[in-house]
Amino acid sequence: MELVGQKLKKQREIKNLTLKNVSDELKISKDIIHDLENNEIKENINFVFLIGHLRSYCSYLELDDKQLIDQFKKEHFPEEKNQIEIQRPIIKKNILFSNKAFSLSLILIIFSSFYLLFISDSRPSREYAVIPDLPENYIPIVESANLEKLNKKNIENKDLNYAETDNNINSSSVIAASSKVKDDKSSLITLKFLDDTWIQLRDENDEMILSQLMNKDEEYSYDSKLNYSITSGNAGHILVLINQKVRGKIGKKGQVVESLVLDNNFNN
Repeated sequence: MELVGQKLKKQREIKNLTLKNVSDELKISKDIIHDLENNEIKENINFVFLIGHLRSYCSYLELDDKQLIDQFKKEHFPEEKNQIEIQRPIIKKNILFSNKAFSLSLILIIFSSFYLLFISDSRPSREYAVIPDLPENYIPIVESANLEKLNKKNIENKDLNYAETDNNINSSSVIAASSKVKDDKSSLITLKFLDDTWIQLRDENDEMILSQLMNKDEEYSYDSKLNYSITSGNAGHILVLINQKVRGKIGKKGQVVESLVLDNNFNN
């Protein structure tokens, strides 16, 4: 039986081709073609590489490449080597303790801790003017919701005639009534709040008259004869009107005033 190499050489000679012709056409080294035709296989040559050249050579010579390749394998490689099975590597999967799962859990813990420690406690809150530290007897006392009703009731029981003034006072105004007899020289002092402002009023006996946060556009009116002292954390937000005439603010924006008493001659 002819060997594969003999069949190749015989077919090449029939086609009147030289080793150089084949080498130039297939871009294969003449040494490799010579080795194939003479059944000489070098130990260091790659088997897959050699089979590829053999297939190209068979196709070029118009021979049955599949049949010759099978014969070539039987000639040069024992049957035992062709049946060797390569075992697949065993991969152990452990999802709970994988590196990716651990990294993701760590990132979630870090971001959650950052949010709880910093972001959740740093939400913006409403800011008001800073007020000074006051003695214990100056601690703000928020008046009850019935203060407005009580003051209106007192006004009805007095002889003071503020009918014309009352028509111009804001509906949210809180009016302080005087228990004294009507005095022609008295004046109506109105405090108009240009923005949310904390204020405290005390009478001549240091009794608390008003202590609360006044909202924007609210007003508070009282008789000048009462000589109320004013304490506030932001004087620039309080506009003074005397008998409904604007006299100016009691101070600059952000200025703190303590125990300020307004009279008829106030101008600012």
